[in-house]
Amino acid sequence: MGEPAWWPSGISQEPFEDSQSSLICRTSFGKTTMWNCYPATELQWWQQVPEDATIWGDWPQDVTSVENVTEDESGIVIKLFSQEKQWIARLCPLDVGQDASRIVRHNDWNVALQGCDILMPVAGWSTDTSDRILIYPQYEVVAKNEILDNMQSIISSMAKVHSSLHQFSTPNSERRWNDSLKSIEAKLNTNTLWRGPHSNNTVGLPATNFRLSSIVKVDERLLLIAQPRRLVEHLLVGEQRIPAIANLMSMERAFANKIQVDESQRKQLLETWSNSVPVEWTGKKEMSTVLGGPWLWRYRAVLLNLAHANAFGNTQLVSSCNAWLKDVSRLQAHLGTLRMWKAGEWVGYSAIAVGFYAWKMQTMAGQNGLILLVGGAIFAIIMNRIYWSKDPSPY
Repeated sequence: MGEPAWWPSGISQEPFEDSQSSLICRTSFGKTTMWNCYPATELQWWQQVPEDATIWGDWPQDVTSVENVTEDESGIVIKLFSQEKQWIARLCPLDVGQDASRIVRHNDWNVALQGCDILMPVAGWSTDTSDRILIYPQYEVVAKNEILDNMQSIISSMAKVHSSLHQFSTPNSERRWNDSLKSIEAKLNTNTLWRGPHSNNTVGLPATNFRLSSIVKVDERLLLIAQPRRLVEHLLVGEQRIPAIANLMSMERAFANKIQVDESQRKQLLETWSNSVPVEWTGKKEMSTVLGGPWLWRYRAVLLNLAHANAFGNTQLVSSCNAWLKDVSRLQAHLGTLRMWKAGEWVGYSAIAVGFYAWKMQTMAGQNGLILLVGGAIFAIIMNRIYWSKDPSPY
């Protein structure tokens, strides 16, 4: 038996057969548990109530036939048929968390997303730590060209979902986000290093894991599927809430992997998203590159794409990610230059403090203390304006 498409052969530390026997997937990024999902591709499995996990939602009844659709890097997709209904089921062989079912089973989130262009599971079979099977209503797979032609409307739909989840956001987790980047860089042995002092308005949201593969069609309407996170994100990041801008940059990078994306297209995608999300998410500080902004989340998306490419032997994506990381070094060099202007601003502040106390305590002759205070203030203002004027654009 060959290795299935969902097996991370590039990072696995044991043969597939050994892992299938022990039900533990050990990789260079960490380990996770697994289950033998292949019996669930047969009709007999669906004609009895599954055990060892929890059934939730409207579980398919009276299934009369099962059709295998595809295997991909996230698992196996099958079709289920009864006399009156059809479903599409995603089998998740590896434990990667409960993101997809949590969106449905958390009633407040589910209600908030009603009216959004999102297709959520109607049922599932989950353990305490992971979704094993997710059942969706019947949908159509969308051709790549149609997805690329409709990226603006897709981004608008994603923005509406993000906005609807805003009320359930959690505060800025700057330290965890930066620690996560450090961990990913260490696992991948990259030569890059980037951290960001994120604005307080940059908040964490419930995970939706939207990717290009998330886009499907129901009754001629394009929808985004709530689906499990990728294995590498589960191993390297875990159940960490990330900002909406991070999900947007992940989608943008997936888009860029399909066609050449230039600055004008990045600008258009970011503006389309910005026009539909809370205004506080898109302020000057939130979009500032010197404070992290979209570029830092692009960087994170590329690192995770590189990890995914290594895991599944995608050499083309590996080359693309490494090339991007070489280019980002130039941006980081520019940010390093900006620190000189920031240092000049603090020199001005120091002059203000020294001049103020010298003026008040008359420790300098004549009005020299006052002159130093005013001169320091002017110098700090000039340095501040130069610093922000040289802040690279977010696209």
